[in-house]
Amino acid sequence: MAYIPQHYYPEDAEKASKPKKKIHLFPIFLLVLFTVLMYLSTLVWDYTWQQLEIYEANHIKYAEEAFMEKYRLNEIDDILDEKAPEYDRFNSRDEYMQYMLDTFGNNYTSAKSIKGKTLDDGSVLYDVYLGNIKFAEYIVTPKSSGGWTYSAEDLNDSLFVKTKSFKACVPVGAKVYANGIQLEKSYISKEKYEIHDFDDLDDKTLIPQFEVYETGNIFLNEPEILITCADGGDMTVTEEKGVYYALPVPTAEQTAELKAAAEEAAIVYAKYITKDTSFESLKKYLVSDSEFYRRIKNFYHDWYRDHTVTYDNVEFSDITMYNENCFSLHIAFDYHVNIGYKVNDYDVEYTMCMIKLDGEWKIASMIM
Repeated sequence: MAYIPQHYYPEDAEKASKPKKKIHLFPIFLLVLFTVLMYLSTLVWDYTWQQLEIYEANHIKYAEEAFMEKYRLNEIDDILDEKAPEYDRFNSRDEYMQYMLDTFGNNYTSAKSIKGKTLDDGSVLYDVYLGNIKFAEYIVTPKSSGGWTYSAEDLNDSLFVKTKSFKACVPVGAKVYANGIQLEKSYISKEKYEIHDFDDLDDKTLIPQFEVYETGNIFLNEPEILITCADGGDMTVTEEKGVYYALPVPTAEQTAELKAAAEEAAIVYAKYITKDTSFESLKKYLVSDSEFYRRIKNFYHDWYRDHTVTYDNVEFSDITMYNENCFSLHIAFDYHVNIGYKVNDYDVEYTMCMIKLDGEWKIASMIM
């Protein structure tokens, strides 16, 4: 066994016998080169994309796609706002929107743009069609800094056509509203509207007076109509051939008072016809200054048999209030003339026009 000096340890011998590791630079070089190339390619693609965007922005097709985007996405609100209609006190934004939906529907994705003529300044006109209907017009204009800009041309006069009007015959002093807005007196027409139920009166100032409101074509859509009494009370509104007619609604107290007065007057009149009362008894129920009074005063009747009278089955209908002092109504009842053992039954019907004078209800005219 060979001699080994004590200062030499085997561990050191093993370390001394192992070869040193080499550092390989080529893979590192490839990794760095790949990273640099990726970064450069990113810069190139980014630059290329920017150039493409600049190219597209400078192309007129880019402007066309911009104004057609809202149609493709069916953004109806944006389309309306872009057309910038002039709202007024009777036609709100909601009214214009409703008009668009009623006229053109709620789907604009099928809209097509059609390129038109080029103007002297280089601007180009575009039309947008919904089916066969021209819906919008755009002008695409070159910018001095490059690219194009567009704006919506004004087609509101042809698109938003105000064709709806409103006409109403109402008692003098009534309040008339269209779309929640009270119509001013300037909308009162010179046209006269009269009722003829009270024509027999000598004093024509007692006849109910009416006003005619007529707006002309100022609405896009059919307006929402409300008519009230001067004090805000309800009215009945009927429509006939496009014209509205409004009359007050009587209260329960007014109706009960009128029925009682009409029944009393009608029975006295029936008794006058059968000679069961005198004209003196009847005339307090009549307006003395009237043609009806004069006709009844000279009425000839002939009843010669002794008899008694009764009535029953009173019914009222067609109660119409013109104002608090003028009403008309229909009254029907069974009138019985008793002659000995025989009873003659009569179906009596009157249409009565009643007017209140000095706190008393009187007959202004009557149709038998």
